[in-house]
Amino acid sequence: MGGFILLNIKNTFLCKNVIGTFFVLSFLFLFACGDNGSEKVSKGHRDAISLQCQDDPDKKLCGLEVRREFLDDGNEYVTFDELNKDQKRRVKMECVRTKKYGLVAYNNCLMEYHQAALDGNLTQTLIAKKPETNIEKLEQSVVFIFVEDYNHTNEKSTFVGGGSGVIISKNSIATNCHVALLVEGGNQTADIKRYMWVKNLGPNSEDKWALAKIDKKNVKNDICIIKNQPVEKMSFEMKPITKFVKFNKLRKGAYVRAMGSPGGLIGHTSDGSINWLGKAKDAPQLPLEIIDPDTKIIVHGAKIAKGSSGGPLFDKNGYIIGLNTLGLDDSALENVAVSADHIRELLRD
Repeated sequence: MGGFILLNIKNTFLCKNVIGTFFVLSFLFLFACGDNGSEKVSKGHRDAISLQCQDDPDKKLCGLEVRREFLDDGNEYVTFDELNKDQKRRVKMECVRTKKYGLVAYNNCLMEYHQAALDGNLTQTLIAKKPETNIEKLEQSVVFIFVEDYNHTNEKSTFVGGGSGVIISKNSIATNCHVALLVEGGNQTADIKRYMWVKNLGPNSEDKWALAKIDKKNVKNDICIIKNQPVEKMSFEMKPITKFVKFNKLRKGAYVRAMGSPGGLIGHTSDGSINWLGKAKDAPQLPLEIIDPDTKIIVHGAKIAKGSSGGPLFDKNGYIIGLNTLGLDDSALENVAVSADHIRELLRD
């Protein structure tokens, strides 16, 4: 009997060891499957992940999800196998400040400086947080919108309101509905008519105006598409920007540029970075009577004001990531843009 009990104890001990070993191996296997290439994660990468997850109550789970999303999006961890000791030190030094923006921003910085090192011009390269942008080129794709009541009897014009827009095809412009829909209001009569005029921001466009009308609208996301009226062609060349960045590809800390005409400053531009990404319903201070709760929004640091509405928010490459919609100076939601995803949705309808 004693031998039997002893044998059972040994079997139980062995079984527990086997189960414990199996559990550990399984965990490691799953971890490796979820983060293939994890051996390439440097200390800098881990620091960036930690900073990205610093406000999450479950930092371990957050870290795993950040890594998995990073790989699922087709990213690869930058390594320094081809660089010498001095080059490695310089690359890491230049990118240390981008860790606070998360894994993608830090890895992208490493990638650009790594390539500069391989090209032999690392010391002459300054990849600034504010990249060089061809402002004049972007201006050719942005418009100022002016809505007026015109009295045909006494030939007097009354300013109603205005905003901004961005050219997205050879004959169409995207803007906010709260700008475009102004043209449908007012007490219009046989003598008094309401018109929406558009003016390009590009060079030599001072007197080049054209009439426009609403073509498509999605009021819940505050996105409208306007086109020139058939009776009058656009009096300036339409140079569209057709590249849109998907909302799920955006990251906090990424560079952005706003362009529009706030406060009558036609062609005003400002830059900053993405501060927050989410849906309108998750932003407590956002007035939901303006946009639908499920609207994808971008909170950013590029200065906007009245007149910026409908103007584009660009990324560092000059691609459209959204339309500026609100400027809330009295809250954390300083500047709000609606995602370009909603422009694409409206174009497909």
